[in-house]
Amino acid sequence: MNKRPDTMTPETKDLFDKVVEMFERTTGLKITFQYELLDETRYFDGLVRIEHQDMQWTFAVEAKIRVTRTTAALVKAEQSKLQEELMLITQYVTPPIADQMREIGLFFMDAAGNAYINKPPLYVFIKGNKPARNLKAAAPRRLLKTAGLKIVFTLLNNPNMVDQPYREIAAATDTALGTVGWIFWDLEEMGFLLKMGNRKRKMIDILPLMKKWAEAYPHQLRPKLLIERFKADDPRWWETVDIIDYGACWGGEVAAAKLTKRLKPGKVTIYANEPPGKLIIEKKLRKATDGNIEILKPFWKFDHKLTDQGIVPPLLVYTDLMATSDARNIETAGIIYDKYLAQLGRQD
Repeated sequence: MNKRPDTMTPETKDLFDKVVEMFERTTGLKITFQYELLDETRYFDGLVRIEHQDMQWTFAVEAKIRVTRTTAALVKAEQSKLQEELMLITQYVTPPIADQMREIGLFFMDAAGNAYINKPPLYVFIKGNKPARNLKAAAPRRLLKTAGLKIVFTLLNNPNMVDQPYREIAAATDTALGTVGWIFWDLEEMGFLLKMGNRKRKMIDILPLMKKWAEAYPHQLRPKLLIERFKADDPRWWETVDIIDYGACWGGEVAAAKLTKRLKPGKVTIYANEPPGKLIIEKKLRKATDGNIEILKPFWKFDHKLTDQGIVPPLLVYTDLMATSDARNIETAGIIYDKYLAQLGRQD
């Protein structure tokens, strides 16, 4: 996040003007927006104040031009870092995502006049208003498409690799040599890569980059990794499995349950190059298009701190949890973030 008010884009400023206009029109409440430093180290996008009679409510603001379920989960996770209540402002919130944000307790306003706020005696929940025009999603940057996500993931888990020749990075990520060059160009232009003397490079602002990766992965890369889905009669079948014996590793909710001891998985995620036949036979797993057991193909080639435990890299566990948009999973993802990922920001 870490954005300074004087760097807000014209697009974001225009968004705020539209949101203020539509909120006042649909609710009759007075709303003002202002840039303001929230604390000594973090800048958000400002503050929103809502006034009614002699009452006033103040919210920290995070602006997102587009919102997905994962976006909402990532913004909600920021709430614990603030004294102020957090408000998401965006162009348009669909009814299903509006319901999700109400469920997880994330306040929002959009430029179509939809909103959710629950600060008694102030309660607003408006959904179903359509945007004034058809909104076309902007094409993602190359580093947030399939090949770019593979490269960025490898770099986030191995920051020193940024100094390696492009050819070695291409081989380590199963991507084209030319693609690596374009991804590094994007990283530099977006402020995530610093060129130093003696042809050295350094990854910077790692945590914001990590969250961009987490927001893009569920939509740009993950769907392409699905191999098969299964069901099991015993919902606890996975508890006695040493997944390493089957050449696979745990992701998502099972990985989080093993790392935190505080989650009861509803979905089982396994990363394996192919469905582990021996495991399928032993645990009597059945193919099912709506099964809660999913087999996904790994997209990384490096060992990491959780390899010996049969668990995917922590960033992937965190992202898989956030993508579920489940409140309990979001809370658990925050624990994993604090334990395994937050220190990455201190390495800048």
